[in-house]
Amino acid sequence: MIQTILASPGGPTAARGAQRQQAFMLRKAVGFAIVASGVAVLVTQALQHALGG
Repeated sequence: MIQTILASPGGPTAARGAQRQQAFMLRKAVGFAIVASGVAVLVTQALQHALGG
């Protein structure tokens, strides 16, 4: 697949664009996971406090 992209007109630019978008999506997913875990911790602490744990 990479060879097909590189062989097309403007190939290296298209490959870099795809790689950049993939890296952006990965950072976005990691960021979401961090935020979700933080929210889970806050909810857990709130429940423990509400239940007198």
